[in-house]
Amino acid sequence: MKLDNKNLEWKLCEAYFSILEINMTSEISLDQLSKKSKITIEQIKKIVPNNSVNYSIFFLKILISKIDKEVITELKADILDDTISSTYDKILEGLSLRFEKYLEYKQSFKILSQNSKQKIEVFLGIFKENYNFSSNLITLIEDDQKCGVKTLKSLALNIVFTKSLEIFLKDESKNIDAVIRYLDKYLSDIEDIGIFTGIIKK
Repeated sequence: MKLDNKNLEWKLCEAYFSILEINMTSEISLDQLSKKSKITIEQIKKIVPNNSVNYSIFFLKILISKIDKEVITELKADILDDTISSTYDKILEGLSLRFEKYLEYKQSFKILSQNSKQKIEVFLGIFKENYNFSSNLITLIEDDQKCGVKTLKSLALNIVFTKSLEIFLKDESKNIDAVIRYLDKYLSDIEDIGIFTGIIKK
């Protein structure tokens, strides 16, 4: 069966992160990708960017996009009939669920951000994905959001997530307990300084 570009992208993405976990380096050749995915180099060249730095971020974006769709779908089902949890609690649940999904790829994320330069490249590369997730999370949890307010809250949540990601990458445990504690703290800090005052309530 012939695969469309989206399916080819995901197949290559799975191959990329599989190789990354084994080789412990982001320097992965097209030949390695071809052998692992069983997709020809000619086909790969039509899909991925020309250099390894760009296609590292390329595959990271694909992975994050897939994870984020899963998180929003699962959270939507979880809160469908939830009339007890506050907006704050639902946002905390959404961000926590995202980190739970990240656990499987934690080693890969560490490899892709081994030094300051790589961290900056990765952060800039996935900024849009993080903003989109925050925006979709706000849309799911709160109705009738004004564009300016929604943008402000999405950027604030992006900051919370980015700060918590640092904890996630440094933490050596195989759970996200520490990350959740910091997520809660960072959300509280934002509420305390007034950005979320009257918008997110515990």
